[in-house]
Amino acid sequence: MIGTRKVIPGSFRAIPPGAVLIGPTDPTAVIDITILLEGARDISDQQIAHHLSRPAGQRAPREIGALKASLAATDEAVKETRAFLQSFGIEVTKQDPEQQAMRARGTVANMELAFDTTLTDYQVGAVVERLREGALSVPQAAYPFIRSVLGLDNRRVARPRYRAAASSAAFYPNELAKLYGFPDGDGEGQVVAIIELGGNYDEEDLNAYLAAAGVGGSLRIQRKQVNSVLPVPYGSDPDSDGEVMLDIEVVAAIAPRASIVVYFADNTDQDFYQAVSDAVYDPATTAVSISWGGPEDTWSYQSMDSWNLLGQKAILLDVAIFAAAGDSGCADRLPTDPRFDGMRHVDFPGSCANGIASCGGTSLRADAGGVASESVWNDGRGGATGGGISTYFQQPSWQKGISAEGGLPLAMRGVPDIAGDADPETGIRVRYYGADTTLGGTSAVAPQWAALTALLGQRLGHKPGFFLPLLYDNRGAVSQITKGDNDAYGVKGFSAGADWNACTGLGTPKGDKILGLLAASSGGVAAGSITPVSDLDLEADPSPEIKLAQSTATTFDAKQALFLGRCVDAAYTMYRANPAITTPQPGADFPAGYDLVAWIRMQDFLFGRTAPLFYGYVAKSRADPTQFVLALRGTETPTEWIDDALSVRKVAFSVPGCGQVGEGWARIYETLEVIAVPTGASAAASASVSLRTTGSFSKQVTALIGRHTAVSSKLAGLDKTATLQVSAHSLGSALATLYVMENAKTDQLENPLLCTFASPLVGDRTFALAFNALDITSWRIVNLPDLVCYLPPEFLGFHHINSLQQFSALSKVKPNESCWHAMATYLSLLDPSLTPRTDCQVDAMALAKRQVAGASFDVVTTTDVGPLTLNLTINIQGGGK
Repeated sequence: MIGTRKVIPGSFRAIPPGAVLIGPTDPTAVIDITILLEGARDISDQQIAHHLSRPAGQRAPREIGALKASLAATDEAVKETRAFLQSFGIEVTKQDPEQQAMRARGTVANMELAFDTTLTDYQVGAVVERLREGALSVPQAAYPFIRSVLGLDNRRVARPRYRAAASSAAFYPNELAKLYGFPDGDGEGQVVAIIELGGNYDEEDLNAYLAAAGVGGSLRIQRKQVNSVLPVPYGSDPDSDGEVMLDIEVVAAIAPRASIVVYFADNTDQDFYQAVSDAVYDPATTAVSISWGGPEDTWSYQSMDSWNLLGQKAILLDVAIFAAAGDSGCADRLPTDPRFDGMRHVDFPGSCANGIASCGGTSLRADAGGVASESVWNDGRGGATGGGISTYFQQPSWQKGISAEGGLPLAMRGVPDIAGDADPETGIRVRYYGADTTLGGTSAVAPQWAALTALLGQRLGHKPGFFLPLLYDNRGAVSQITKGDNDAYGVKGFSAGADWNACTGLGTPKGDKILGLLAASSGGVAAGSITPVSDLDLEADPSPEIKLAQSTATTFDAKQALFLGRCVDAAYTMYRANPAITTPQPGADFPAGYDLVAWIRMQDFLFGRTAPLFYGYVAKSRADPTQFVLALRGTETPTEWIDDALSVRKVAFSVPGCGQVGEGWARIYETLEVIAVPTGASAAASASVSLRTTGSFSKQVTALIGRHTAVSSKLAGLDKTATLQVSAHSLGSALATLYVMENAKTDQLENPLLCTFASPLVGDRTFALAFNALDITSWRIVNLPDLVCYLPPEFLGFHHINSLQQFSALSKVKPNESCWHAMATYLSLLDPSLTPRTDCQVDAMALAKRQVAGASFDVVTTTDVGPLTLNLTINIQGGGK
């Protein structure tokens, strides 16, 4: 199998805590899966911006049809994926190229062979679930066409987001609509889709409810079964029935003449996604209401990526989606949940970066027909609005500039976006099982906004589309909530305040104001946060979206990279002269025209901290005293290799909102110390001065530069004239990356360039996306066969930063990791006149034999990490030149 299969990105799954093993799933059992296919092209940010800049009413059905066709799966993707499945005895039961979906059926045994996985039954709570762990892989021929595979396991992915209470201060939804200034109307001609993952409804209860609410007319409602899923009989699933009735009654009481379509689906990632996709692709759908969700960390990356693409499609198809933000405060799960970890989490799919508006909750008090007060919903007993910062999705363009705490702008998606009354004590009057009661929770808010969208569509004469960016640009169309927090179950959350906050987002609706905005712009969103692209043809290829590990627009300069690589090589020379000295003098290869101004030293970890070691230096240009270089060497000692191995575990980075990084990198980074050569004094070691007392490594570096220029940082309110280029190799590359991130987010000394050689993967997706959003040039130079560049593996949740500069030394050095990884090898790749280390050089006969042997081989390495063994296989295509 080595070299013939590729791992599907983001497909890794783990067994959830608390699951009890039953045994292997019956290999003869037949299961259904959904494969989401790659389309002919991706949807770019540019295309989204252009679409939002155009009035929704001008998007003709013909144009929408052409758009769907342009985004569909290609004939080749359908053909190759079908052939792959059939080769394993798996039947294709449905294909929908327009939705980029293919449904297939086969035995468990055949599915396990096809996707190189094992399916096992577990008792999870009160139900038996079919689970898998690890990543999925497919043959090389099928890999380019498969985006994700859903349904191999059938674990529950979401919970209803409502809470009950006995209250005399509750409202009928139409009363709440008046308090929020919803425009007049009844939703005639509009379609609201409601997604349900359980339960059912009863029309007799619904009609009785509408009569009590003073809403006339007959109910317009229909069921749709997703993948032939039959809803359970009404009364057999009390928890879900309450959710279904709440959702329908909110929409029906606010927009009684709108058509309500209830999509019933199984509570799996496969059917949940399919239900929303079916609703989005129905040309009649105006809005979608989702009252189910779960913490981001319970979802696979491939599922979340598929939802994000679906959200982009919803924007382009003018379908507004609203999702509950969660009912357990910033924790987003109950303490009884085996996965409760005392940490903040946000609720998915509301945290999706594109096309889904996350709905938070308030507590509303009315007086004399108006709103007397409104604050964040938090009952102090754990019932509270969800909200926080995504650890997976990058911030969408319309959220640029918002902050959650400490005044630092967010790099990641913040939720919720908007809010509405959710407190059960001031919540929604509902009826089910023949009795009247009061329900709340953020699941009451999503249908409020969906019903408002139906009224807006009726008044405008066309679908409002995804108008959330318009609200970010026009804060007067919402009422900001400035009091309260979403602390819950001992987890410190976020506080409300002026502007956007991570409890109630922008605030609650002013319905008539929103209608006025949409009418004035004819549905377009052309203000500040979106930059429209003039006359962009939807059929044309959009500009490529910025993705992980892709080249940036900055031109790679091999000459400058070579200079910075030699700076790193000089650090190795200084260390190897005498490893026991932490303040060595520059060697003969120290960069010409530069003076040493500081040493950098660090400490390793084995059974405690080791003694400090020299790890790099800072040098100042003589020609321009405002130009500095920071150079860090890489792994040299066995203890440093242990630090590398520890980095398969992740910990939160010290800068909030920047995700997680390898534990080994983080621990060493905390020990970095700048030892300054006093200005105007001898550089003798006895005269050195530690800057440790100034704070973190970033602050030490800034203080050092301040000693040599009149500049310390933008935070000091001074002009930024000094610049520091950063270069590193191997482990030093990870530390340099952490420094550049910390500096950019705190001290903000100018780092115009980061140049790394043989960098490992430093952090998770959140870290990589946050780094890629920085305004710097980054060159990540990689020798293809160098294994260090592939560790820790992506399937453990690590991601590379931008931007890859790829070389290959297959024909230059002997085939072993020491030679592939050596700094001298990297320098010889940048300048062919330079030679690799003597022990790595190959003779002409050996080179000829390797060229004859072929252009493809496999490299296999095994890393033992405690109870986990990582077997990493890298298939290297190339050959000798």
